[in-house]
Amino acid sequence: MNDADLVRAVQAIFDADDPADGIDRSDGLGEDHRIESLRVVAGEDGFDDLEVTVAVDGRRVVSRLLFDRAWRAESGLDDPPAYAAFVVARWRSARIDGARSTGAPAPDPVTYAELEHALRRRHAGATRTRFGVLEGVGEDGEPFFVHVTPREWRQFAADRPDPVGDLEERIDARWDDEAHIVFFRGDFHRSIRAELPPVRSMLLREDASG
Repeated sequence: MNDADLVRAVQAIFDADDPADGIDRSDGLGEDHRIESLRVVAGEDGFDDLEVTVAVDGRRVVSRLLFDRAWRAESGLDDPPAYAAFVVARWRSARIDGARSTGAPAPDPVTYAELEHALRRRHAGATRTRFGVLEGVGEDGEPFFVHVTPREWRQFAADRPDPVGDLEERIDARWDDEAHIVFFRGDFHRSIRAELPPVRSMLLREDASG
């Protein structure tokens, strides 16, 4: 299935009057808010995006989701129901994150050196192994790798009340095969590989299919 066919098939799922696709609509999807349009656009980093327009509360909200073909195949998102579920999950996550925002002033940014020190305090043998790579050992005894340069860390830490805590949440939430925490498009993501874009755990797919 090429990109255009996939986009049409995903849009058809959201437009269906009597859906039987397994997509969770319990939060008002299709009634309180509606996926109005989907469009493939080129990302500035060379990876294609899907521009998603959602009609909600009398306004239109436009966001972008990763749509790179190779990444979709690696992530198990190359069929319409799987990618449609991904769109819905990201929309719900964005709404929750937006509701948590307090607008409180942020403290002074945490430096890269302070990040290294914080990781060493909590994780055995945490150290910088090479430029842009911090290695540690998780509570499960397995090594993990944080891929972030000082410039990227400054971008992430700016205006965040607790950037180290935010990173630690991602480290703690890794699945067994997610040895890497990679910085991509302004945020940290759990991944089974160091290369970009990040690819989530294969165990997630096994869990969903079981």
